[in-house]
Amino acid sequence: MRGRIAYIDLMKCWCIMLIVMYHIDHEFFNYLAPNLNNSLQAFRLPMYYFISGIFFKLYDGFGDFTRRKVNNILVPFVFFVVLSYLWMLVEALFRAMVGAAPLAVSPIKLVEPFYLRYWTPTTPLWFLLSLFWVNVLFYALQRCLHHRGLLVATWVISLLGYGLGVAKVQLPLMLDTSLVALPYFVLGWEVKRQGGLQPHACDRWGIVVLIVVAMPIYVLSEFMNLHFQVLPPYWKLYLLPFIAILALFWACKNLPYIPIFCHYGRYSLIILGTHPLLVIAVRFLFLRQGTTLGIATDLAIFAIVMAMEWPIIWLLKTYAPRLTAQKPFFYPGWRLTI
Repeated sequence: MRGRIAYIDLMKCWCIMLIVMYHIDHEFFNYLAPNLNNSLQAFRLPMYYFISGIFFKLYDGFGDFTRRKVNNILVPFVFFVVLSYLWMLVEALFRAMVGAAPLAVSPIKLVEPFYLRYWTPTTPLWFLLSLFWVNVLFYALQRCLHHRGLLVATWVISLLGYGLGVAKVQLPLMLDTSLVALPYFVLGWEVKRQGGLQPHACDRWGIVVLIVVAMPIYVLSEFMNLHFQVLPPYWKLYLLPFIAILALFWACKNLPYIPIFCHYGRYSLIILGTHPLLVIAVRFLFLRQGTTLGIATDLAIFAIVMAMEWPIIWLLKTYAPRLTAQKPFFYPGWRLTI
């Protein structure tokens, strides 16, 4: 467990690439097949909660646990908010230089991500807030309940979150989404608890299982959006993602180490925080040339954005490692490391 697990990085890579493409063009996957986007949503974000659950630890008490989660989740959240705001200032200046439509920039943008559900510069940052609360909530359950009680509590909490979603009740700081997402996190924790990370003789059937379940998932999936709590029927919210996640996890255990993909997976947090800014810029340049979105254009934008991410990853992990969860921002005792 001390070294990196290649197939986990591959899973993270597949997910972040799907997220990047979705933010380039929400309809891209539906160009390929009518219900493909819905079926991909069954695991695209739930997979990240699942992976976080795999690596959950209690650490040395709540103070140490909280410090680590602040280092790994909230510090990058704040950093990417500030980075996005600076990017907006540059974009506003560029628009003024080329005579494009002006972009309104106000300092209030720096605090909007803490109370707005949708933040224009880089919407995906909502996931970091949700992931933080899922970790804290699960920590409390771990401390207070035994295994069976924890599973029952997870089910009850998910029902509460689902009820809030159906009633269109949104809580601040993505707390409502965190209630709904908790079972995906618990699934990852349970897989690790049951020894799922260890090699097994049946691992060779993983790709076959993924192929078998792909069609039912494609046919049965409905639109879901954890961000805005647009939820399918309760059983589809969990059963289909559970099947998709476990099948993909099982299949990826058969794959070899692929350097480029594993690199993107390892630094998927950086891609999550920066890709919306690149997508906006590259798509703006394409549209300014009169190019319409379509499969070819989307793929070109995707290729450019992912290529640009490579030097950005190097830049941020080299010169801002404590702001991007590559090194701790706070030492034990909450002492600053910079």
